Amino acid sequence: MNIRMVQIGTVFNRFSRLVRDLSLETGKDIQLILRGENTELDKKVIDAIGEPLLHLIRNSADHGIETPEERLRAGKTAEGTIELNAYQGGSNILVEIKDDGRGLNKGKILEKAIKNGLTTKEEAVNLSESDIFNFIFAAGFSTAEKMTDISGRGVGMNVVNKLIEEFKGKIIINSVEGQGSSFTLSFPQALAIIPSILVTMEEEVYAFPLSEVS
Repeated sequence: MNIRMVQIGTVFNRFSRLVRDLSLETGKDIQLILRGENTELDKKVIDAIGEPLLHLIRNSADHGIETPEERLRAGKTAEGTIELNAYQGGSNILVEIKDDGRGLNKGKILEKAIKNGLTTKEEAVNLSESDIFNFIFAAGFSTAEKMTDISGRGVGMNVVNKLIEEFKGKIIINSVEGQGSSFTLSFPQALAIIPSILVTMEEEVYAFPLSEVS
């Protein structure tokens, strides 16, 4: 177990320079806050989590955080904040990417989902907020008016979702329009752990995976 566990700080620290570069590229003031770098995750997840986090940070910088002028008009500070946080929740490790930007536009997402044939106007009436947010994970989905080098190509969120499924995790989206968004990735702490039932026979101990026991 100890051999498999790696601190997530090794991944988090890569993003300081990325956010500095994105600030210059977008003409926005963006501060990156890192928390919980000592939180340990299975090495398999650590190796794979870099790219999804990269997409989420790029999205926050490009779509989420507003320009200093827009922020001041909205009564916010000129500087936007992106926060990366890792912490333990029960037997899961949670990795959260949070920004204090403009939040997700539900109307825009729904409009695009209907246009792309992911839902119909009739079905849309009964959709919950999380159902609407989940459309952003569809392959090729993007609400960006124009593609940029940073985002808007409709590939990022699909990559994020693939990783979550691969590692039996889940993603929780919270967003308030005008106030910001948070994406929380939840992973089992160690993929190497399999709940088992132990049986002793003739001095020998056998372990059967619980999933195989009825």
